[in-house]
Amino acid sequence: MDQVKSKKLKVILLTGCIQPAGMQYTSLQDASLRKLQYVAAINFYLTNTDCHIVFVENSGFDISPDFAHAAERERLEILTFKGNDFNMDLGKGYGEMLILNYAIKHARFLAESIFICKITGRYKILNIKKLLDFYLEEKPDLMVLLTQRLNYSDSRLFFATASFFKEILFKYKPVVDDSKGIYFEHALSKAVLEAINAGYTYLPFKYKVRLSGQSGTDGSFYQDGFLSWYPRNLLHMLKFRLGK
Repeated sequence: MDQVKSKKLKVILLTGCIQPAGMQYTSLQDASLRKLQYVAAINFYLTNTDCHIVFVENSGFDISPDFAHAAERERLEILTFKGNDFNMDLGKGYGEMLILNYAIKHARFLAESIFICKITGRYKILNIKKLLDFYLEEKPDLMVLLTQRLNYSDSRLFFATASFFKEILFKYKPVVDDSKGIYFEHALSKAVLEAINAGYTYLPFKYKVRLSGQSGTDGSFYQDGFLSWYPRNLLHMLKFRLGK
């Protein structure tokens, strides 16, 4: 396993697909809107964290011209590739696996990372700094939200060392098939449980994730206003303390 304190960079990995081109189970197809959301999310993390940002996109759409300033590019690595030539019935979860695999193989920042904070690229995690600070304080190998009796995980945000992706998660790529109801979230939960069994250290989130963004799956919007999020966060923190 990677030792969290042995590397150099704190890295947020944002995954994206600007031109889904008829991807199954993806209602948000407007490429121009998707691009705007990705650009806004990248700017949010550049502004609200001191992390290096890796954005990996799998439809061959390069947004580098939107980030031409040298100060931005010092912390931002943008990769794009044509990765949508698989059976579309497998769905976006399979595409997510391909994006992550490409990122691990090709992103320079990830090769030098302390940890990888993976975020679905169009979402803004409004309390990302609190979550990052907690992860860096505790330094687990994995910080993932497991739900549904450990059979499902929230893949919009999770923290892991690079070895988790390379040694465990990618073994589950062949099982992901949205048409059969086996989603990326199922594969991630199985990989997390295998990692824990193998000796990886694990923690759930101490704070409830505060989310802003639009779901690509059904087009619904998430906007966790502070007043509605705050009491749910208190309950979440209480459950965290009781569970430790």
